[in-house]
Amino acid sequence: MSQVQQVTAVGSVALDTLDTPFGRVEDAIGGSISYISAVGGLFAPVNVVAVVGDDFPMDEYDFLHDRNVNLDGLEVKAGDTFRWEGRYHEDMNIRDTISTELGVFEDFQPRLPLAAREARYLLLANIHPALQLQVLEQMTDPRLVAFDTMNLWIDTVRDQVDKMIGKVDLVIVNDEEITLLTGRQSSLAGALELAKTGPRYVVVKKGEHGALLVGNDGSIFICPAFPVAHPKDPTGAGDTFAGAMIAYLAATDDIGMFNLRRAMVYGTVAASFAVEDFGLNRLKSLTVNEIEERFRLFRSMVEF
Repeated sequence: MSQVQQVTAVGSVALDTLDTPFGRVEDAIGGSISYISAVGGLFAPVNVVAVVGDDFPMDEYDFLHDRNVNLDGLEVKAGDTFRWEGRYHEDMNIRDTISTELGVFEDFQPRLPLAAREARYLLLANIHPALQLQVLEQMTDPRLVAFDTMNLWIDTVRDQVDKMIGKVDLVIVNDEEITLLTGRQSSLAGALELAKTGPRYVVVKKGEHGALLVGNDGSIFICPAFPVAHPKDPTGAGDTFAGAMIAYLAATDDIGMFNLRRAMVYGTVAASFAVEDFGLNRLKSLTVNEIEERFRLFRSMVEF
């Protein structure tokens, strides 16, 4: 049986103010690292690398200590924590950014503790590609490097994004980003094209329409989303998906195509829990048994 490996996740921690058709919350714990670690720690040990201000309510992270999450790489600096405010439309695939205040995140220089450097699985969440490269250069010998980005970096520092794509094993983007990267309106065509530029796998997140996985050998897997009748807050669903997916791969230490398919299903199942409540509220109480039960239900729904 494979030995469980550790994950290092590098990204943002934020305080989010959210308006959705189902309510409003202020200064909810958010940022990519919050979602990744909250769910990832249920599968495998996670080393967090991020920065917060001295206004961050650290007690909100107490639950992570029981989930194999190592916070030694969470830097606390004098100043304000990164804040984001957004408003979702009735169609919650559409949202408006009201304000962004970077705070201490503006000068973030990721420094990896020893345990983080030695992890075999690395998840580079959405931060500037120059910082992602700094992180990659600090790693000892990662077996799998997963990479996320966003339209801002593609539009402004495309050469650095392309450089990172050439260095990683797994690219995780959404359907808008795959079009920006390749010029292809078809997510499948774009993913197949991107997979020829270096990464072993490309995953395209399509929200409530699931996700697409392609390999650089041309293999394709379609993963539907787990249906949620009454989603309240889609913030962090993509990071939850990525966190569960990479942590499952670390737990099984198998990066073959078939296991990636299983990992994607665990990712979409985990994301279905995240959207059921605001911020981390649902993930805080989530258990492995609940994930496994929904995984089995997912399998029964797509069997034919």
